Amino acid sequence: MTTLLTDADLTYMQNVIADMLPDTCNILSEALAADGQGGQTSTWGTVSTSVACRLDEASQTGGNQLIPAGNALREAHRFVLSLPYDTVIAAHDRVEHDSNTYHVISVNDHISWQAVMRAILELV
Repeated sequence: MTTLLTDADLTYMQNVIADMLPDTCNILSEALAADGQGGQTSTWGTVSTSVACRLDEASQTGGNQLIPAGNALREAHRFVLSLPYDTVIAAHDRVEHDSNTYHVISVNDHISWQAVMRAILELV
């Protein structure tokens, strides 16, 4: 027999997790504007400030992925960012945490029982 979470159970889990997030971060979104020459310029604006969070290095079996960097390859160090369950964040956004900026690779926004929002990040 499977026991399902009640709304009260899920709310309790969301509150406990939110209380355990030790840091804060800013979430940035990209805006594109015409550059007057047929192209576009990109600017990043802060859409959420001082969001409670926790940043952890992602562990990967077999090491980090190699990605192109100019004419060479470099390791892509991935991180997992935990945020309150109702945080608005999307793939391709950016996150400022301490003095670093990260690119959002993906988020877990389509799961059952959303107790925490998690995003996979890569250092910019």
